[in-house]
Amino acid sequence: MRFFNSGLFWFVEGVLAVLAFMGFKTWMEDRGVAMRWWKWILFALWVLLAGFTIAFVGTSLGENEPRAALRGGILFGVLTAAAGVGLWRLLHRGRKTRDHEE
Repeated sequence: MRFFNSGLFWFVEGVLAVLAFMGFKTWMEDRGVAMRWWKWILFALWVLLAGFTIAFVGTSLGENEPRAALRGGILFGVLTAAAGVGLWRLLHRGRKTRDHEE
């Protein structure tokens, strides 16, 4: 458990988070989606919701509460999936298509 409290773990975690956000930015640019500041905030909130869902299930299982993990996982999982679909549709609203670029 000491590894998760070490500076090395958080350094690697930060590097992976930055790489994930940079990859998402590049991927969205390739798809022709302009990412404004408010879209980044919504995306960050969705990432926090997904992280909360995973943390809730993991913590519940760690506390030997499999029923709570299952119920919370279903509830927060459905919420996270629905929010993800809504966010995806919102991000692609007003997207530049390849037909308009030619």
